Amino acid sequence: MTTGAELGVDLDELRLLGGLSYRELAKRTGCARSTLHDALTGRRFPKLDTVLAIARACGGDMMSWRRRWVAACRHQARTVPTMSRQSTRPS
Repeated sequence: MTTGAELGVDLDELRLLGGLSYRELAKRTGCARSTLHDALTGRRFPKLDTVLAIARACGGDMMSWRRRWVAACRHQARTVPTMSRQSTRPS
């Protein structure tokens, strides 16, 4: 099962294998370096568009990365606790 953090680590490995700096990756993807850094370090769960832009810029397989993103979304949905209705009501 792929988590968001694992997805980020693997995307960063793809970037490194492609020999790209964050600056070069930002130029190729049109994404801000801060967005890329957050996605590649697992700090924030990346949007699908960001994952696909990184994969495209690094020569990755787009369908494979799309499937991994979907799997990570499903994993995150199962592990993120939700607030109950009761906890959102004022006291």
